[in-house]
Amino acid sequence: MRALLFALVAFAAGYATAIATNPQPVDQIAQSSARDGGPQQVASNARSSGREVFLTDARGHVEATADIDGRGMAVLVDTGASAVVLRESDARRAGHRPHRSDFTVPVNTANGQAFFAPIVLRSVELGSIRVRNVQALVARDEDLSANLLGMSFLSQLESFRFEGQELILEN
Repeated sequence: MRALLFALVAFAAGYATAIATNPQPVDQIAQSSARDGGPQQVASNARSSGREVFLTDARGHVEATADIDGRGMAVLVDTGASAVVLRESDARRAGHRPHRSDFTVPVNTANGQAFFAPIVLRSVELGSIRVRNVQALVARDEDLSANLLGMSFLSQLESFRFEGQELILEN
């Protein structure tokens, strides 16, 4: 878990550097930094109703199943990650096949520096919430153990907040 958290902080720094082309050192950047309807099942620890999705913190992190470009995928909802990040195998399932030369975004991970590929997701849905044209990154499977649903999705919502052990997303 510590390796994943370290990778998330490092990823946030690398992504911010690549997207904003900010000349600050990576460690400084890391430190500065629907549809209406009835209830829907999002994951075993989540529920959705109308414009809100309620996710329960399970074992120290928030897990959910998101529909990404038409494919259901397990994700960790991470307010500390700058972007949505997909493992390469899951990105392929959603129709994204970056070429080897597309892996240009430098990211410092627990295993050293890696390069991720920037993409744009047509649609990310979580329960009754849908966001279109979401900036994301693709990581090689060996560089990331789980898909991340970060701020490139969350910042497009009306709001998100923690209440006790629940993360509430509103669109």
